[in-house]
Amino acid sequence: MNAKLNELEKNIGYSFQNKDLLTQALTHPSFNEHDQSKPDNQRMEFLGDSILSAILSEALYIAFPEEDEGSLSRKRAVFIRGSSLAKIAKELKVDNFLLLSTAELKNRGNQRSSTLEDATEAIIGAVFLDGGIGEAKKCILNWFGDLPNKLVQEQHSYNPKGQLQEFFHEKSISNKIQYRISKEEGPPHKKHFEIDLIVGKKTLGSGVGSTKKEAEEEAAKQALINLKPRQ
Repeated sequence: MNAKLNELEKNIGYSFQNKDLLTQALTHPSFNEHDQSKPDNQRMEFLGDSILSAILSEALYIAFPEEDEGSLSRKRAVFIRGSSLAKIAKELKVDNFLLLSTAELKNRGNQRSSTLEDATEAIIGAVFLDGGIGEAKKCILNWFGDLPNKLVQEQHSYNPKGQLQEFFHEKSISNKIQYRISKEEGPPHKKHFEIDLIVGKKTLGSGVGSTKKEAEEEAAKQALINLKPRQ
């Protein structure tokens, strides 16, 4: 296991003094489902979530000195949404190192967006506990890269719901867009939603997110992709 952790540490860009912290950050709740006295990554995920938000807030505050609170909050939301964190987990190849139950692995739980999001935040928490806020900041800013440039690249996905409305308006399609919850799970403080986007009687896209809004946006993005060849 240590050899595998060394490989992940290279991807993360940080070498742990206490590798048990990294192991815990990779431990999905299902892994110890038969012995819940053993730790999983949920407490670290809670810690990492707060650290991530604080570090990105500072970085955006410095990068955009003329922006007001609302604008900075919207910019931060681009980076802390589940899809962004899951993408980072994929880039770091975190999915190859997750510890899950046999059943979860069989169901490709290591590819689930919510699982990858939690693991990314848990790793941030683990780095903070092992090396302090400075090391956590280095990792986060390295993973996300040039924030202003990233925002430009992501500009097209800022308002997928609005883009979808505009698409149907231009095509003079009057069918109402419906967002329907197909699945809701998780504790009150860490909900995960799956939402289907339906037009008429047809499902055009599905999305997953830690909030209904995020899941709806992901569903709208998927619908736009599915509709693109027909434009």
